[in-house]
Amino acid sequence: MDIVKDKKQLGIPVESIKLNTDDVADITKILTTELAGHGDNRVGLSANQVGLDYRACIVNVNEPLILINPRIISKSKDVVAYHEQCLSIDSSMKKPIQVQRHTEVTITCDNLGELTFRPTTRKWKDSNDFYSDLGMLESVCVQHEIDHLDGKLITDNDRRWFVPIKKELTFNRNDKVMIKLENGTTEFMKFKKANVLLKTNKAELV
Repeated sequence: MDIVKDKKQLGIPVESIKLNTDDVADITKILTTELAGHGDNRVGLSANQVGLDYRACIVNVNEPLILINPRIISKSKDVVAYHEQCLSIDSSMKKPIQVQRHTEVTITCDNLGELTFRPTTRKWKDSNDFYSDLGMLESVCVQHEIDHLDGKLITDNDRRWFVPIKKELTFNRNDKVMIKLENGTTEFMKFKKANVLLKTNKAELV
């Protein structure tokens, strides 16, 4: 089967439907075969990535897990930046995308009940230690595949990890700047005068 790469198609959430034993067996065979066919280092695949309209996915980190109608029921407050690839996004295969992920998630699914995925350790010595943590990888993979089933991609703004860049502003003493005063009004004045107010937190630059 070809990997679906149409973002519009992938953006449609997959609804849960009741599946019988034969359905699960068929989905398991297809997902296992398709994942293996894309290389030994591939760790996850969702059914909608191969054109199947089932809320199901495979996660293969510590052991192969087929998740039928999975949904996340709780997430940790702790988040990390994780570099991820996606078979549906060609550019990510060459340059992984930095994604915001919760360190721990608990899910529920029809076939395996409630499962919690978490890092093996939270005291990583360096990035090599972090990325070799199979518990963390499994947690990320589960979130990645359930995102697919929810119509989310790692390129979506609410998934990308953005590092805010603080722009340093420099002014000469006689440069005119606009400031907002404590009473809410704004005013143009020379920076040498405005700086006195800024340093005492009586105004802010706008």
